Amino acid sequence: MNIKDSIKKYDEVFEGEPWFGNSILKSLEHIPVLFWDKKPKKVSHSISELVYHLIDWRGFVIEKLKGNKAFDIELNSEKDWRKGVLIQNEKEKKKTLEELIETQNIICELLLAKPDSWLNEQVAGRRYRNEYMINGVIQHDIYHLGQINIVYSQLK
Repeated sequence: MNIKDSIKKYDEVFEGEPWFGNSILKSLEHIPVLFWDKKPKKVSHSISELVYHLIDWRGFVIEKLKGNKAFDIELNSEKDWRKGVLIQNEKEKKKTLEELIETQNIICELLLAKPDSWLNEQVAGRRYRNEYMINGVIQHDIYHLGQINIVYSQLK
């Protein structure tokens, strides 16, 4: 894998036409804001919470792309799952989607500045390689996109 392939895969999942269905952006744009803060029975997180979880972990990747060794997110902490997240109207939904899009743009911009050899280097402050992290954030997005779509399908 090289940097351009990584960006292509990342963009495809985010706003392209992935083989498995709708992209993240297309899915979120089509889910009415009325459903963003609701949770079906026996479901841990709302769509709003899942979207901010994606934003926060993308923030982790951004910090690592910048070489920030100290930045971390502890699993099941407030940094991992924000509390009290509410998106109750179209303006708030639009702002949240803009924030998500901004993380996409920053990650792609930072990746473009890296040589292909960077993928084989160790992540700042971690014991795994950058290629593993980039593949991981794509997998993470797909996993939570599935959750978002399941929550929506149970609510509508």
